[in-house]
Amino acid sequence: MSEESPRHLLWGVRVWTAVGVAILLVGLVYVSSQVSLILTPFVLALFPAALLDPLAGRLRATRLPNAVVALLILLLLLGGLAGAGAFITVALIDQLPAIVDSVVDGLDELERNVDWAVLPGDVDSLSDLVAQAGTALASGEAMTTGMLAAEAVGGFVTGLVLMLVVLFFFFKDGRRIWAAFLDFVPSRHQARVDAIAAQSFWTIGAFFRAQLLVALVDAVFIGLGLWALGVPLVLPLSVLVFLGGLIPIVGGLVSGSVAVAVALADRGPFIALLVLGLVLLVQQLEGNVLEPYIQGQIISLHPLVIILAVAAGAILMGILGAFLAVPVAAVITRLIENLRGRPPAAGPLSPRRLASRQKRAEAKTRRQAAVAAGAQPIPAGPTRGAGDAPVAGEAGTERPS
Repeated sequence: MSEESPRHLLWGVRVWTAVGVAILLVGLVYVSSQVSLILTPFVLALFPAALLDPLAGRLRATRLPNAVVALLILLLLLGGLAGAGAFITVALIDQLPAIVDSVVDGLDELERNVDWAVLPGDVDSLSDLVAQAGTALASGEAMTTGMLAAEAVGGFVTGLVLMLVVLFFFFKDGRRIWAAFLDFVPSRHQARVDAIAAQSFWTIGAFFRAQLLVALVDAVFIGLGLWALGVPLVLPLSVLVFLGGLIPIVGGLVSGSVAVAVALADRGPFIALLVLGLVLLVQQLEGNVLEPYIQGQIISLHPLVIILAVAAGAILMGILGAFLAVPVAAVITRLIENLRGRPPAAGPLSPRRLASRQKRAEAKTRRQAAVAAGAQPIPAGPTRGAGDAPVAGEAGTERPS
């Protein structure tokens, strides 16, 4: 046998392995699309679970039952969302009469200044246009569209309830669920799979923390712009922009369009155009500069990788794909690092975190030795920062489910 034969055999194995992995991925995507109503809430529940896992760990340290901890965190999460919604609603109700008067004045001005004859169809005034719109809504096509919209809303509510149920059990029985999954892994690989899963779970939480920071920056800059332009409802609109910033693409556009509508109703078309330009500018800076930079710093991905991942995710799976693209790319990167035997670039098992943890352990040992010898205790070393997640096996670490 020639020396080239082993090399050809090795490349053949690699090629067929790549083909097998590609077929497996295509099969997973197909199966996922068939059970999306179940799988999507399960996957989305991982993000708040990873984000709030440090809080759950501290509550468990108080010896509270896991069911109580899960219920408290769920109530805290729902209370925060309900509080934000109530704040926006109350502010809108308080200023609704003034906004309605501005809308009426704007429509009257539109009626007087627009040449309706240039529009297609038999339209002589704004009332004719409204009447035609009402006729279109009463048609069968509009009814079909309305039924589809109602079906979509029903699916959304079902998915939301299912996500809350899954999130509750993540906090209550996350360790048991993960331990049951590990039982299907051969014992010689369990430690490695456990480490990869802990690193991936930390990555999901880091991504969501970074997304919260990006949404906060969006809300601050757009809020300052609205305040400078004299647009009312600055605080509730800023809160709405913050919540919308958590949803890629659509969230920012929807929350920004509400700000434009309020500006149009209260300040007129010129200010509304300025607000539209502000929203588009901030969205472009967020998508192409701010988010890649912040996400790249926290989860150690190059900004270009983040931009390409978001674009590919949006093309393949729409809004959900754009949201999942960055954490999926980061998890794949951590997996490749583990398979190649390299320490992760970020996370609880990264060299920087391990060195910091070792220094804290050495400082604790020195303090204990000093106390045992009757000397003055050595001052405590650096404490764990807010961004330092516990490693696998430490108290408070939630296993990914």
